[in-house]
Amino acid sequence: MFYAILTSVAVALTSLIGVLFFGDSRRLAGIQKFVVPVAVGIFLSLVLFELIPETLALNPSYGGIAVAFGFIGFYILASVLHQRFHHLEEEDCDRKGAAMLLLVGDAVHNIADGVILGGAFLIDPTVGLVTAVGLAIHEIPQEIVEFGVLVRAGFSRIHAAMYNLLSASSIVFGTVATMLLANTNFEYLWIITGIAAGNLLYLAASDLLPRIHGNLPHYKSIWHSASAIIIGFVVMTFILNWTHSNFGHGHDLEDEHVKELLNEHDEGEYHPH
Repeated sequence: MFYAILTSVAVALTSLIGVLFFGDSRRLAGIQKFVVPVAVGIFLSLVLFELIPETLALNPSYGGIAVAFGFIGFYILASVLHQRFHHLEEEDCDRKGAAMLLLVGDAVHNIADGVILGGAFLIDPTVGLVTAVGLAIHEIPQEIVEFGVLVRAGFSRIHAAMYNLLSASSIVFGTVATMLLANTNFEYLWIITGIAAGNLLYLAASDLLPRIHGNLPHYKSIWHSASAIIIGFVVMTFILNWTHSNFGHGHDLEDEHVKELLNEHDEGEYHPH
């Protein structure tokens, strides 16, 4: 348990890496027009190549319902946040609302990662460490663009780092909960991954993308924004495929080893490594 918590905290700390990329205001001013389009590409890759496949692999019959629930839930949350920030200028309202949606969606995603990490440690500490490396590698580009979106939304760098770290820290909760409730958490993992998929799909397609299209002069042109989206999508897809091939992740943990683990739990014969 101690090593699992320590490792999950280390993965959460990768959320601070964005400070290294956006620490210089001149650098941020020069590339911020590409931050949101790249974020769209990264979130689409996460949804299409990780979260939805994991959800459907875990529960083919009802996984789509979890995705839809996450999407519709974020639609309602977006409306609530719009009312919360309606006193701001329209552009600032949109940015603040998107930033809050981003933090909530990423927190749900990180809980799912915590369930995966906790399950890996239950199999063997070595498996847990390898899984953590894979998680950290594919978290890095996501955390970089998330930090950039928060700064662009008007948060100071300190506040952006704090909020991003707070959202990322939900992986610790997922890890601890999984190790304490190992015989039930995997059974409901598809709900968490499905909701996270719906969350990020709404954020990318129904919030960030329309905002880009509605302010194309800021992003230079449709070709510049489309190129940035493609770059984010390709880079994230490559990282996901590479980490899955080399470290394993997601529904890979629902193999015969985990099924055997859960069966031992149900029979009262399980002894942690």
